[in-house]
Amino acid sequence: MRLVRATEQDNDRLLHYFAQNAYPGAIRMQTQRMFNFFNQYRLQSDDFSTYMILSEHDQIEAIATLVFRKGFLDGVEQTVGYATDLRVSPNRRAITSWTEHFLPIIESERKARNCKYIFTTVARSQRQAYNAFIRPRNLRRPMPRYHLFRRFQMITLHGLWPFHAQPLPGIKIRTAQAADAEQIAEYIVRQTQTAPLRYLNGAADFKQSLARWRDLNIENFILASDKNGKLIGCVAPWSAERVQRIYPLAFASAASNMQDMLRVLSWFGVAHPMAVVGEEMQMRHLTHLHADNPDIFYSLLFHAYQMAGKKEFLVYPHFEGNLTNLAPRSFISAEMNFGYYCILLPSDGVPDFLKPRSLSYSPVFESAFM
Repeated sequence: MRLVRATEQDNDRLLHYFAQNAYPGAIRMQTQRMFNFFNQYRLQSDDFSTYMILSEHDQIEAIATLVFRKGFLDGVEQTVGYATDLRVSPNRRAITSWTEHFLPIIESERKARNCKYIFTTVARSQRQAYNAFIRPRNLRRPMPRYHLFRRFQMITLHGLWPFHAQPLPGIKIRTAQAADAEQIAEYIVRQTQTAPLRYLNGAADFKQSLARWRDLNIENFILASDKNGKLIGCVAPWSAERVQRIYPLAFASAASNMQDMLRVLSWFGVAHPMAVVGEEMQMRHLTHLHADNPDIFYSLLFHAYQMAGKKEFLVYPHFEGNLTNLAPRSFISAEMNFGYYCILLPSDGVPDFLKPRSLSYSPVFESAFM
């Protein structure tokens, strides 16, 4: 087997291989990239590398991508990496070959950009990844080390219980206009100033980020203001359907029970039904989600849900220790557990930001980029 860096000429076979490798969990899911495999990464940056392991018959046996962008880690501006879309064929040769090549890839890509840290997410349901990378049996093997940065849950909102709480009347909710761009940028920068990992440092960064984000405009933002017109919260619901689509292939017992419950509740207008096997899952990522307190947060979620389609559900990340964006009890919700890890070389020391400290400040992370 040999390691090759993918190019645009590999687009079609990457699309095919990616769609054939299902994502494990309570809902076994198939992800299909639309049109161009690399468009998902261009939402964040133009600096990315996708690698493939090819068999002697030139068939893809494994893929992974590293995305690099300017960020602020523990207050220091630097290049930050993100490893994503690891897919390995379920055979021993592919798994062994990938583990042999993974460390040199990280080492060379970091060195080329003077990048110290690469992050990644791993779901609790991905037992193979946990066994291979996070708790390897032989610590002497030349493999990267995964250090936990934060735990988080991917929250999905499917409906509102009867007799749910109403948003506070003193919070004014409206749709943003082009003239609000500066105000939104200032608010987001202020909200994320204490985050251990963030990517925006001013209005110019915000506008540049929004310009590369396909189908997301200022007019998609929902803004919350107080009686004096001061911005106190924002969210931008976004659908990834023109970048990638997700289809359920199988449901575990708990997920199947949730599916049945939502179907029944949808008959009474209480919830939105969940997609059946083979049907596209219609989700809205709640991007740029920030609020001054839980009441404002609930008002934003409430209005975002009211604007969602009849089969859509909302999704956003909640990091451990963040009390503002806990899933409100008025919503019918579910969650999936993840770990946010920093990938280090065996020769690297453990940086201060990975050492135990208060978890009250969450890193900036968008579910749309997973």
